Amino acid sequence: MGDGAPTIVLAAGFLGGPLDWGRVQPYLARAHRTVSFDTAGLGFSDPARGPRTTDAIVDDLHAALRAVGIAPPYVLAGHSAGGLRLRRFAERYPGETAGLVLIDSVTEDWEHRVFGGPCPAITLERAAFRRMLVLARAGRLTPGAADYAERVGLPRDGLSPAVNAALHAMWTRPSDLRAALSEGLNLGTGGVAGPPPTPLGDLPLIVLSAGRVAESGFIATPAQAAAWFAMHDDLAALSTRGERRTVDSGHNIPVERPREVVAAIEAVVALAGL
Repeated sequence: MGDGAPTIVLAAGFLGGPLDWGRVQPYLARAHRTVSFDTAGLGFSDPARGPRTTDAIVDDLHAALRAVGIAPPYVLAGHSAGGLRLRRFAERYPGETAGLVLIDSVTEDWEHRVFGGPCPAITLERAAFRRMLVLARAGRLTPGAADYAERVGLPRDGLSPAVNAALHAMWTRPSDLRAALSEGLNLGTGGVAGPPPTPLGDLPLIVLSAGRVAESGFIATPAQAAAWFAMHDDLAALSTRGERRTVDSGHNIPVERPREVVAAIEAVVALAGL
């Protein structure tokens, strides 16, 4: 979408995809080529091969950009788990990365930092996807199933019948659920301490934090909220040109406050001199 330089790469959060950027991407595309994507095995992507680790997803993205001839430099913007993935992209391909925006993002050991172990909400998600996979293999993951109603929640208001049908097909395919479960099991270090992220030099960097952190669904106490914000301070400190901004929003900033996301990306483009 769009054709101006630099290319802006958008990575959605855990199990998200291009629909998550529906209120951001059209604005960016007025001046820039923009790319959003489904991770392998989910949405409209080809089936996944191997465990869906952060580095595997980064490998796929880098290969896909090359395969379709979208050359660097890239300005990267990732939400939540997508921020973790694009930060790793910037670490591995610094010569191709012109700037980075992390939107209520996580680090590899976010569960350990915030919860002192596995995140209870993510633990429940992992268990739910195991149940859903069993149901899908038996052809019983239907609107009448409890996990379907809670986790899939279709049909959704505001989406066309065709989009609702496509989403239903995706979330009842065993291959999609295997990929979703694998992503969930490989989302960071699994609640244990990990090595610190790699410094990013003077890379233009803006970190957006959701001010209404309690609306995330997984932050339950003031201490957890403080640890969440401290994690974002540490992310901003990875670059000598890093900055953290607090946004009056819940966790899903690209949907709730798209203008702030666009503004942060445009600011990073300007800082990169592109």
